[in-house]
Amino acid sequence: MSKRLEELGAEVARIQDEALADDRRRAAIRRQLVSDATDASPIVRPARWAPALAWAGAMAAIALAFVALWPRATAPLAYRVEGEAESRRIDRSVAATVDRPMSIAFTDGSEVRLAPSARARVRQLRVDGATLRLERGEATVSVRHRTVTRWLVEAGPFVVRVTGTSFRVGWRPEPETFDLEVFEGEVRVAGPDAPERVLRSGDQMHRTLAPATLPEPPPPIEDPAPALRERNESVTPSRAPTYEPPVRASPRTSPPRPSAPPLELRLPPKEPSAEAKSEPAQDEAAPKATQREEPEPPAEPASSDAATEAAPTQPAWQALLDEGKHRELLTELGSDQVEQAIWRAGPNDLIDLGAAARELGDPRASYIYSVVRSRFAATDAAADAAFLLGRMQFHSGAYRASATWFETYVREQPRGRFAREAAGRLVEAYHQVEDQDRAREAARQYLSRYPNGPHATLATTVLE
Repeated sequence: MSKRLEELGAEVARIQDEALADDRRRAAIRRQLVSDATDASPIVRPARWAPALAWAGAMAAIALAFVALWPRATAPLAYRVEGEAESRRIDRSVAATVDRPMSIAFTDGSEVRLAPSARARVRQLRVDGATLRLERGEATVSVRHRTVTRWLVEAGPFVVRVTGTSFRVGWRPEPETFDLEVFEGEVRVAGPDAPERVLRSGDQMHRTLAPATLPEPPPPIEDPAPALRERNESVTPSRAPTYEPPVRASPRTSPPRPSAPPLELRLPPKEPSAEAKSEPAQDEAAPKATQREEPEPPAEPASSDAATEAAPTQPAWQALLDEGKHRELLTELGSDQVEQAIWRAGPNDLIDLGAAARELGDPRASYIYSVVRSRFAATDAAADAAFLLGRMQFHSGAYRASATWFETYVREQPRGRFAREAAGRLVEAYHQVEDQDRAREAARQYLSRYPNGPHATLATTVLE
């Protein structure tokens, strides 16, 4: 019986050991489940917050982009001249040397390349473009096309509107020649005495203003009397001989010619014969007639009337003017003869002579136009001379002085053939010197008279 009790005790111990092992296994399994649940919880939570986090990130990125791009969107263009730093300087003149070109790069990707000896001026800088004035020479312009592009290139009185294209433009102040050739895209060109034109790829344009705009010559003024001609040669330029009353020398006032009595003294005295007494009248008439005929040829050069009539009939300067050789008059004759031509020629010849001087680069051009205003005051020629003087001053950069001459022309010839161009250039001149009050007044007057004129765009810009 004791053996059976021992076997029973051993079996109970075995069962207890197995139960304890099962409890330990269950505890381990419980711990593993708890651990797995803890490790899996982060994967479940982010799924609920992922859309919110993504939305917040996108909004932050948009805000950063807006802040970064806002200053750039409202700032005007800048430019960089070759070899210099970036700048936004307005009304700056850029000139290329005589032996190499010069490039101007803009921050919108556009570029202007000046040919050797060319000169340009950056007039305005905007967010969507710029305004460039070509003062002389040639320039190749490449404007990058954008959604909104407003580029202007001014060359003399011509304005080229650009939206996105490549072209070559040229301007020579003397004798006011404009050239344009479009390589790609299209441009709109406005100029004096012509409507706005559209030029596309391959089109060209050439205009010369000086010959076409010279005024029609007024009727020629009578040449003064020969006696007055000799007198005028000694008159200084400060006096205008045209305003002196014409004085014609009378042949009666000339010194008398040598008479026959002195020749009679050289004859030997003789006693008259009987036949001579019978015909005294015939004897006296014969020697007198003979005596007057013999000294006539040698006495002719001494006659003041004959010398006065023959000397000034055709001076060299008059012959050149009659043939229209104004350049030759300025280059081949001496200063004394040129001075005589200036103070004795008619207004039409003087206008042409001044144009020839401008083409030659002769500084006497302004002097010639000033003489026209002095000699022929209150005439059409005098007003035209004022306009031409203003145009010369404008192209030389003396804008305020040119404005004075343009105002003079508009005042003297409000409906003259140059009235519209003078009024438009008056706006340009005051705009150049930044005299805003006078520029606005000139712009208002221009738009009231010529609302569709070639300077209407500039006038509207000045008033904005």
